[in-house]
Amino acid sequence: MIDCIVLAGGVPQEEDLLYEYTQGQPKALLDVAGKPMVQWVLDALDAAPSVRSIIFVGLTDECGVASSKITRYVPDQGSMLKNILAGVEQILEGDPAAQQILISSSDIPLLTAEMVEAFLQQCADPRVDIYHSVVPREKMEQRFPGSRRSYVRFSEGEFAAGDIHVIAPRVAHAHQDLWDDLLNSRKNALKQAARLGPVFFAKLVAHRLSLAELERLALEKFGLNVRAMIVEYAEMGMDADKPFQLEICRRELAR
Repeated sequence: MIDCIVLAGGVPQEEDLLYEYTQGQPKALLDVAGKPMVQWVLDALDAAPSVRSIIFVGLTDECGVASSKITRYVPDQGSMLKNILAGVEQILEGDPAAQQILISSSDIPLLTAEMVEAFLQQCADPRVDIYHSVVPREKMEQRFPGSRRSYVRFSEGEFAAGDIHVIAPRVAHAHQDLWDDLLNSRKNALKQAARLGPVFFAKLVAHRLSLAELERLALEKFGLNVRAMIVEYAEMGMDADKPFQLEICRRELAR
């Protein structure tokens, strides 16, 4: 069994493409086929047998969503890193021996319990510090043509970042400057590569970096045991970042 942090913070600003939809309200509460977007995520986690409890970060218990597994609502802490750390602290308060924590964004409404269970089966080794989900480009474009995701090219192929991960709480408070930089530049792979060092950057730009080499460099440079987990479900990377992506999710769930 594993505890989960659902990240539901964030209100799109006027310069954000989703502002015309949210009008100053939280993105997580956008209507998607008759439910708040994050409710679809909560429903998937509720139905996943391996998920024990949920720490809901970013909104209060008056936000109108429901889950039998939410044990604590944590207000928005002002940044994604602070929200993650607040969620980790709540989980460790309830279970100081927790070895793994599942983290999910609130904007992947096509997530299902089956997908959650399949991913958790891939992430069984507690010695790994971070399991980061990635979706092959061919899977994404076959499932969602026209979704225009961002991809990073490795020697094995091109991948989109997923929005569900497993971390070891022991590394949450280490390398906070690194986490902050990587999260702030999560939509820009080249900025992330530059932060990780010149060797990483040069190989990524030349498309000569493999996923295995990425994992080795993370261990050598930061002492982090990282695994890039290739997932078969494109839905795990289909976040509603832009209006046309939101509409794709609405159409899928309306069916």
